[in-house]
Amino acid sequence: MDVKTAPRAELIRTIYELQDTVESLETQLAELRSRIEKQGPKPQDIPPAFIKANIKHKRRQEARRKRKENFARHRDTPTKEVYHTYEACPDCHGKLGKPTVSYRRQVIDIPVTPVEVVEHVVFKRWCFSCRKRVQPAVNLSGSVVGHQRIGIRLMSIIDFLKEECRLPLETIQSYLQIVHNLHLSQGSLVEMLQKTAHKGKATYEELGHKIRKADLVFADETGGRENGRNGYFWNFNTADIQFLIYDNSRSNGMVTQVLGEEDAQDGFNGVLSSDFYTGYNIYNGYHQRCWVHLLRDIKKLKEDYKKHPPLNRWAKQVKQIYDEAREYPGPDPTLSVRAKEQERIYKQQYFEEKLRKVIKPWVEKDSPMSTLCGRITKHLQELFVFVRFEGVPSDNNTAERMVRHTVVSRKISGGTRSPLGSQTKSILASLFGTWRLQNKNPLTECQLLLAAC
Repeated sequence: MDVKTAPRAELIRTIYELQDTVESLETQLAELRSRIEKQGPKPQDIPPAFIKANIKHKRRQEARRKRKENFARHRDTPTKEVYHTYEACPDCHGKLGKPTVSYRRQVIDIPVTPVEVVEHVVFKRWCFSCRKRVQPAVNLSGSVVGHQRIGIRLMSIIDFLKEECRLPLETIQSYLQIVHNLHLSQGSLVEMLQKTAHKGKATYEELGHKIRKADLVFADETGGRENGRNGYFWNFNTADIQFLIYDNSRSNGMVTQVLGEEDAQDGFNGVLSSDFYTGYNIYNGYHQRCWVHLLRDIKKLKEDYKKHPPLNRWAKQVKQIYDEAREYPGPDPTLSVRAKEQERIYKQQYFEEKLRKVIKPWVEKDSPMSTLCGRITKHLQELFVFVRFEGVPSDNNTAERMVRHTVVSRKISGGTRSPLGSQTKSILASLFGTWRLQNKNPLTECQLLLAAC
């Protein structure tokens, strides 16, 4: 039946029939529901008694933490602006009104420019009064070092790429050729590095004097190579100074050379932080040994002897003493300076005595921890110096992080080829490392050094 064309009487009859059908279906549905309720739930639908019923927990809506800044891209200060606008309507070519900014888009790029070669031509002229030829005295000390033809900016870039970016000479040579269309031999690059080191030698020696006058010095050493032979880079640094020196030996003579004699007037009298290498034992002043190295050795010992309950208890006791010493908040701020110093000395002795009691039973016994107990006994007075002096860390991570740059550089280059190369590497690494610690622009500082400003 077509609903649109059917007569009205037939439509009414159809509606009545549908109503009867709906009532019949509702009656059947009610009977089926009552029958299901009488039968009850099936056994498989009943959960066991040991299973807890599901409970809908309301999620706690914590206050949203405010961001310090949004995710919008930061806009840089433009060095050039290019305007895009229509002079006439593109559809009807009609006259347009006053322009307003629709949106802005920044494109950041670096212009690739060829090398600039500036030739200074000096003229001489005849003076008819003085009866002689005169010519101007050109001072190029701010643009070039000495009588060479490589400018200060180019020298600084070469030094920066070599020392700070740790690029090999071949890569620097290729970069200058491809990007700036400048060909320099590797010998010229080495000569530039050596001249920079020569200009910075006085500053480098001054860094060594500042190391001796510091209150806290971190020391570490790492392997090096010179003309195929093994050597060592010795690193001494403070919070804002790095002093690196190369030597073929790993003896304690280098520690004395850098820090000076103990009784000397200009010798180092502060706190030395180092690992447990015996070369540093020559220093008799305040000495903080690295707890990270000690705990690392204890962890390795536990891995070698996994089923050794006495070792595990001993390691736990040592770690608890170290944690307690690190959590020491310091003396009461209201005390006098003398009283604060006395309390810190007392606390240092307290932790030393506490650690001595833990290691004493195992020093003379044949046990896995006997060697480490002997080391702790030997350096017991050098383990809690960080408790006595405020600002002294319990580890030597500062020196480890500083020497990492030298380690990566050695792995890339393979080492130096001569004593002069090792000296150049030491000077440049010390200068750039110091600028890095002082958050200075190394490229600008290198230019100032070469310009003798």
